[in-house]
Amino acid sequence: MIGLILIPAFIVWLVISVVISSKIPDWLRIKKHTTAITVLLIPVVLLAPIADEIIGRAQFHYLCKKEAVVWLSPDWKQVNFATVNDDPIAEMHGYIIPIRVQRIEFINSETKEPFLSYKGFHTKGGFLMRNSLGLNFTTSCWPKDSTQILKELNIDQLLKHGK
Repeated sequence: MIGLILIPAFIVWLVISVVISSKIPDWLRIKKHTTAITVLLIPVVLLAPIADEIIGRAQFHYLCKKEAVVWLSPDWKQVNFATVNDDPIAEMHGYIIPIRVQRIEFINSETKEPFLSYKGFHTKGGFLMRNSLGLNFTTSCWPKDSTQILKELNIDQLLKHGK
């Protein structure tokens, strides 16, 4: 259903992009090669509303690949009791789209030292996705092996004994 709404919206935006692209050489008082400039500007103007989405998603996926990993202490086998330190979700800076980070850390109750930690990342996307097209969905990424590692460590049992 949403696709049926987006097709006419795309066609309208395509027409607007062609019109804007054809007017830019006049606005900039360019007299030579106006047709070539117009043709080159059409894809730029067409993609401008979603440029933040394209660049921001690439940044988000790179961040997930690089930093959504599990850190496990070498002495994790000595942990008998654990508590969890679930940091509040924080905004990250320096990215085109808003990205939030959620850090989870498991603490050895006896030594008060962390023995396991990992981060998850969340985004609602670029301007259009956040404000209309995204329907308020969030994309998240977590370390691929975090669930398996938590299961192997029997984290539920460690947390139960740690309280």
